[in-house]
Amino acid sequence: MAAPVDQDYDLEPLRRRRRGLLWLALGVVFAAGAGAGYWFLVRDSGSQTPDEATGPAAIDQVARETISDTETWSGTLGHGSPFTVGVSGQGTITWLADQESKVKRGTELYRLDEQPVLALYGSTPMYRDLKIGDTGADVKQLETNLAKLGYDGFDVDDEFTWYTAQAVEEWQDDIGAVETGSVKESDVVFIPGAGRIDNLQVEVGDEVSPGTDVLDITGSEQVVSMDVEVADRELVAVGTDVTVRLPGGKEVPGTVTAATVVEDTSDDGEGGGGGDGDDEDPGADDTITKVEVTLKKKANTSLLGSPVDVVVDVDERKDVLVVPINALLALSEGGFGLEVVAKEDSTSIIPVDTGLFADGKVEVSGKGIREGTVIGVAGR
Repeated sequence: MAAPVDQDYDLEPLRRRRRGLLWLALGVVFAAGAGAGYWFLVRDSGSQTPDEATGPAAIDQVARETISDTETWSGTLGHGSPFTVGVSGQGTITWLADQESKVKRGTELYRLDEQPVLALYGSTPMYRDLKIGDTGADVKQLETNLAKLGYDGFDVDDEFTWYTAQAVEEWQDDIGAVETGSVKESDVVFIPGAGRIDNLQVEVGDEVSPGTDVLDITGSEQVVSMDVEVADRELVAVGTDVTVRLPGGKEVPGTVTAATVVEDTSDDGEGGGGGDGDDEDPGADDTITKVEVTLKKKANTSLLGSPVDVVVDVDERKDVLVVPINALLALSEGGFGLEVVAKEDSTSIIPVDTGLFADGKVEVSGKGIREGTVIGVAGR
């Protein structure tokens, strides 16, 4: 934010002026702000050195703007956590859907002994065969899918009736399955929603048995997966808007769509607690927050699998006075000040209160400090 130096400001007299300020022997002090460390120049406003003090190495101006403090986490760009489809029956895989192909309600995923296995939407897994006389939430889930696929003549409820069986037979005829009017546990797979086939775990011709993993389904959207310490989970709550920094520096917006605390299975086993003392919560080192960020704008598919950074604004100050951090002087009597440059080439140290530190700048306020005030900055 450096501003052009007004021609009325001649720094040569300032460098020769006896200033009555003395650099302390240590020269610098360390101060913490907003989670980061900064070094500040230190001057003793009570000492006099008539012949050695010099003016500021450079000048800048107080600006008015909005600054934000951020936190950054590393993640991997992909399609999110997969939903694994397994086999409920026994036989031979005689057909498989293509990798990367789209999956929606009614999509054929694979064939077991030439019997098609289809994807339907639902949260209750197919845990039994369904036939006339059965009742329950899984019956209603099946009937909902049949209705969505265009079949009718039955009530969508929790009862598998003769009318339901008639609709099932019609559906089986359309998909090339044996028309039985009942649905075997191995005939359908209930998945959370539409997606894409991410990975095939078997090949056509493989002999499989119940429990064998066949393929993985992920969402079609691009997602960044990352681990966040449990103590920081509030910073990445579901719905939080973030910025995703891609390889090469391009940035795209994203939104946190999942944040779940789970057992930490990493090799270091340090988890999300971050503590190493005996007084820590005994479960703190055993958990981590698994976070997923969905991109609002798709990145180049060649970047899938690449490491990315996720940047979250954790604090913001709007329309405030800011200066470069290297304009701050740590006063020997405590607190901070700015070296204000007057048009007549004189300077004075004015104490200031500091606020948010972010991106090489700091929020300041104080008597005599306003937008456009010319200040000295360290030449480093």
